[in-house]
Amino acid sequence: MKVLSSLATNLKIRASELTHRTFVVPLLIFYPTSRCNSRCVSCDWWKSSGEDDLTLEEISAFSRSLCRLGTRVVAFSGGEPLLRPDVFAVADVFLDQSLRLELLTSGVLLARQAREVASRFERVTVSLDATSAELYRKVRGIDALAAVESGIVRLREAAPAIPITARATLHKATFRELPRLVRKARELGLSRISFLAADVSSTAFGRNQPPSGQVLLLDRDEIAEFRSLVEALIASEGDAFRSGFIAERPDKLRRLPEYYAALRGEAPFPKVSCNAPWVSAVVEANGAVRPCFFHPPVGNLREAPLDRILREDLPAFRRTLSVATDPLCERCVCSIRFRSGGLS
Repeated sequence: MKVLSSLATNLKIRASELTHRTFVVPLLIFYPTSRCNSRCVSCDWWKSSGEDDLTLEEISAFSRSLCRLGTRVVAFSGGEPLLRPDVFAVADVFLDQSLRLELLTSGVLLARQAREVASRFERVTVSLDATSAELYRKVRGIDALAAVESGIVRLREAAPAIPITARATLHKATFRELPRLVRKARELGLSRISFLAADVSSTAFGRNQPPSGQVLLLDRDEIAEFRSLVEALIASEGDAFRSGFIAERPDKLRRLPEYYAALRGEAPFPKVSCNAPWVSAVVEANGAVRPCFFHPPVGNLREAPLDRILREDLPAFRRTLSVATDPLCERCVCSIRFRSGGLS
């Protein structure tokens, strides 16, 4: 039955790609709150008060449409989800709809909430951008690396079987951490680690305008150094790539320095293959509905029901989108290919 269900979902995904209509939305990314207790150089969520976050009643109302949309997984992101006082009541709303939950978190509050997280989420991804307390404080704005490490330990104790992944954003201040982050993830007993470049082109991550690239972009010599670090990691960590402990394939990891070279106008942007707007949606804390993390909202569920936005407004956006030529897609740092079996 599981094989048949996966086949049916893949057929619906393909139909959505061909017609731009919404037949299924397997993945919903939801921001329980816009607040954040970090002050990252690559993000502006920390400036938000959270005053316009959706209420529990509003969340419950839109959650009831997800089964009709074929949603299977809701990933909590943000903002820092664990800052919301009733975040576990919010989680229960989705669990009551038989949906699977995943959590993307800074990890700062994880130690004190490990048992509640373990009882509700099937997978946890922790931001881990630095391996020293000093650098962590520099790039994330708070002295919390020890708290993150403690939270990972507590969650592992509470739920040994839950996959815990580290996600690191590599930019001017952190790209040299690449090999050390792999070692740190291994020392912490994490399931895997993945890497992203810093987005400098969109209004994602709570920003009103794209950020200044000065603190994030690499110069020519740094790009060359980054390329060398990537090649050295590929040569030394073959088993980690083969096992999936390093989530990116070698060719995908090589894209990161090339992305920064492209931002300097010294190389073409790596080609993007992504179907996120056809298979997923992002619901922000204030009800805004985005086709993906980076494109502007296509509606707000305080103004229209979620299923109407996904069946009417989102298809209208898809018909105008060419992933191969769109400027935001061209500069995307988090492109995905989704099939029923997972992401690639």
